[in-house]
Amino acid sequence: MDSPGGAEDWLVDTLCTLYADHGRARDGLACLDTVKARRGGEEEWDFFRMRLRLMADCGLLDEALEQARAHPEGDTSYAAHTLSDLLAEAGRTEEAVAVLEPHAPANRASLAGHLIDLGRVEDAVALLQQRTPEPVVPVPTGAFSTEPPF
Repeated sequence: MDSPGGAEDWLVDTLCTLYADHGRARDGLACLDTVKARRGGEEEWDFFRMRLRLMADCGLLDEALEQARAHPEGDTSYAAHTLSDLLAEAGRTEEAVAVLEPHAPANRASLAGHLIDLGRVEDAVALLQQRTPEPVVPVPTGAFSTEPPF
């Protein structure tokens, strides 16, 4: 494969999807192992998220979750979205909500959907009605600094 983020990355995603769709998740994992080895043993989140899906398809969801939490990007909002989807698909919607709650602003719609699935419609509506705070813009005082940079 070419360099990370290169033109061939989307091929790996497509190939892994095809493996999964045809019941060959283990072959997809082998493909990812090959890509990982070519890249020096590192696996950025885009490839790792594919690994998680394939592991879940192999019945290794709990192991996938454990590995995801140990991944350097495992505590990000986009990782939470991936994990919550896997959990919800496995019927573990309460856990999906728990994963998303710390990242609610970034994953508001997904969290609301899971809340609705749990019958917590009022909580979902309240979440969706929350406004994201506007960034604070400093008010100019009229004073100019003589400190660099000017």
